[in-house]
Amino acid sequence: MRAELAVIGLLLLAWPARAAPQKLPLPQAPGEQTLQFGDASLTIAMPAPESHDSIRITASALDTKPVTLSLDHDPEAHEFPPDISVAEMDSSNTTPEFFISRFSGGAHCCAMVQILDLVAGQWRIVDGGGWDGSEIIPQDADGDGEEEIVHGDDRFLYLFSCYACAGTPVQVFKLVEGALADVTMSPLFRGLDEKDLPDFKQGCADHDNGACAAYVAVASRLGRHDEAWRFMLEHYNRESNWGLSECFATHSGKCAAEVDYPSYPDALAAFLARINAAEPSLP
Repeated sequence: MRAELAVIGLLLLAWPARAAPQKLPLPQAPGEQTLQFGDASLTIAMPAPESHDSIRITASALDTKPVTLSLDHDPEAHEFPPDISVAEMDSSNTTPEFFISRFSGGAHCCAMVQILDLVAGQWRIVDGGGWDGSEIIPQDADGDGEEEIVHGDDRFLYLFSCYACAGTPVQVFKLVEGALADVTMSPLFRGLDEKDLPDFKQGCADHDNGACAAYVAVASRLGRHDEAWRFMLEHYNRESNWGLSECFATHSGKCAAEVDYPSYPDALAAFLARINAAEPSLP
């Protein structure tokens, strides 16, 4: 560790199996702190505010090679510190996982997620993607003792109505062998869709096309597509042209092809077909 970092100390924290995520304290800057959870430990090093050194988060355990996640630090930028939690997301090992969520700043964006996970005796840094909002905290959505990422599907944001107009269908990602797997369609999470469905239906009844999109998508996952589609046709806003044109961009961000849909139902059908055919992916 760099000489300018003052070692704050070693904190011994018990980590019971099936514990809820616990947010961890950050050391004062400059400073370093090591937290112990059974055989696993996490060292957090915060650089001096005026330096350009990175924030370093190191996970280690007995008989394993440590891994260090480095986060950028720019003293001239308005940046946010990371939120670090210890969680149980992977029961295939005997150590907890370390969940890092950091707000990038900006309107409606983004919580950048990384997870430190011990897989087959080797620590890995799992890229958890970027999510709408300022912080992501894992939660146990199915009661099995493992936390998942549970979040709205950001692909629905701004698509057919304003950001705050309608909600988004839930997505669930589980940590499996050092990678995040989309398990949204598991029957274990059906209750999440059933809970959200009435609100989306009411929003659609109020002629919000964003809510109609979420309603049809969630109802389809519950085996009620035809019913929801008929309801959408009766209630969608025919005056809105939001989302009736879209541009399919290349990897460089340039518009490769622009499509104009004759109506909202046509645009919605194309969108739902596209996301259903797409491989599950992180934001």
